[in-house]
Amino acid sequence: MDTLVIALRVALSLGVVLALMWVLHRRMQKGQFGAGRTRGRRSASLEVVARQGIGGKASVVVVDVDGERLVLGVAEHGVTLLTSGQAPAPELTIVTGPVALPTADAFRAELDRQDGAGASLPSDTAAAVTDDTLPLRPRGRRAAPRTASVVPTAAQLQGSVLSVDTWRQAASALRSRRTG
Repeated sequence: MDTLVIALRVALSLGVVLALMWVLHRRMQKGQFGAGRTRGRRSASLEVVARQGIGGKASVVVVDVDGERLVLGVAEHGVTLLTSGQAPAPELTIVTGPVALPTADAFRAELDRQDGAGASLPSDTAAAVTDDTLPLRPRGRRAAPRTASVVPTAAQLQGSVLSVDTWRQAASALRSRRTG
């Protein structure tokens, strides 16, 4: 009987604590405590434009606040207004008409011009691609010879995580740190 009463008291106490945490969480979300509360006045929009350190704990900060640009000196013992002025208007690009996109022919011509060789990709997609040809191979790379099983050499694995030498060097470095 005593264990049942104790279990009910623990469950009731846990329920009260959880309900209190839920109520506090809801109030914090709505901004009824501390920093989120504005009490009838509109909160100012603030944007840090730039910050530059000029010493150990001193810096200059450029801030935009409600259309006004402030240059502030921030030091260990306070913040000083260095200068203020009108914030510049944001640069906007207004598109007044339809945007003309390049056609496939113009795009191919630009690719040919960029390539310099004048060669273009095959236009018909019905052409079969064999294993020997790779039409989209990166420039400057030759096709690797095809073998049945590709096993990398030690030179190819040098510095890789897969290299045995890399693991030996890591183990010796750890051993030297422990002893020295």
